[in-house]
Amino acid sequence: MDLRYLGFAALMVVAGLSGGEAQAQDQGGVYVEAFGGASALRETNVRGAVAGRASFGTGPVVGGALGYDGEDLWFRPEIEFAYRSGDASAFAGGARGDFASTSVMLNAHYDFDMDRLGAFTPFVGVGFGYVTEIDFDIKGGVAPGAYNDTGGVAYQAMAGANYAATDRITLSGELRYFDAGSRTLARSATSRITADYQTFEFILGARYRF
Repeated sequence: MDLRYLGFAALMVVAGLSGGEAQAQDQGGVYVEAFGGASALRETNVRGAVAGRASFGTGPVVGGALGYDGEDLWFRPEIEFAYRSGDASAFAGGARGDFASTSVMLNAHYDFDMDRLGAFTPFVGVGFGYVTEIDFDIKGGVAPGAYNDTGGVAYQAMAGANYAATDRITLSGELRYFDAGSRTLARSATSRITADYQTFEFILGARYRF
């Protein structure tokens, strides 16, 4: 893992804190967020020890984030951890499997200032980060087993809206696209598969600002 990614993420959050405690009460502050929703993995051609076209049912995506929301920055920086998963329907001679990943992402959101929407604030965002683990647990077929990989970069794009429930609690809904690229996963030194990992997601979140 290239620690420069996480180091840069930490610097982004620290930069958000530079507005000082005096501004935190009126203009925003550090927040924590929990989120969850539905993740739909795109179909992919599995190649290698197991070969076939795999399609997936809708699975879960859950995670948490630490960020900063303040008027002294034009964007909202955030460090996020997420887990997502999807079950593959029968492919490659009756094989089935669970394709899952965990990731650490540095996100930047832009919140639109639209007073006519009241407590609602639309936003767009992008993220760049590191896949801490990705695995495809295959059952049945010609080469069942746990195929996994670690490392590699990923990116994501999101759009949605925040709702200010109170001065400190914000609810959100968003659509997200997550892409970890084409991955080579190994069960052993001689047994490998290659598959693409991209998801479309609907996510609900709850944020608490300190």
